[in-house]
Amino acid sequence: MTQTDQKSLMWPLIFAYRETILGQGFLAEITLRGRVLASPESDGVWVYGVNPGAIAVGAPTLGDTHGELRNALHRLFIDFAQEAGTFDDFKETIERFVGESDPETQQEWDMARASVRAGNVSVPSDLPRETSEAQYFVQVTTA
Repeated sequence: MTQTDQKSLMWPLIFAYRETILGQGFLAEITLRGRVLASPESDGVWVYGVNPGAIAVGAPTLGDTHGELRNALHRLFIDFAQEAGTFDDFKETIERFVGESDPETQQEWDMARASVRAGNVSVPSDLPRETSEAQYFVQVTTA
């Protein structure tokens, strides 16, 4: 595979995140089902956020990149919790962050998913397949 082929290959992935975060006077549990575009590149595998949109991480393997994504989200959510004055402020910040995405990235994710479904792009065989519509969600509750 050439570097150009690697750059154009995108896997539409769904990930789960569930963690308890300590804030200023509150304990919150975040349950998140997000969407990312993964791209094998010359320096490893990179994921680019769809929901949440404002995130990109990479590592040598897809498994390592998944770990980096979880760590990046965890650090970011801790920062949000430290900045939030109340649980409600924190919840609103998390929901806004996860929901932010641009139409171009959404379209790229939909096109990548259509390519996988049509059999034009193969994904690693050890990844589970999702046949239902891949909606993202985030739930923030007090723990």
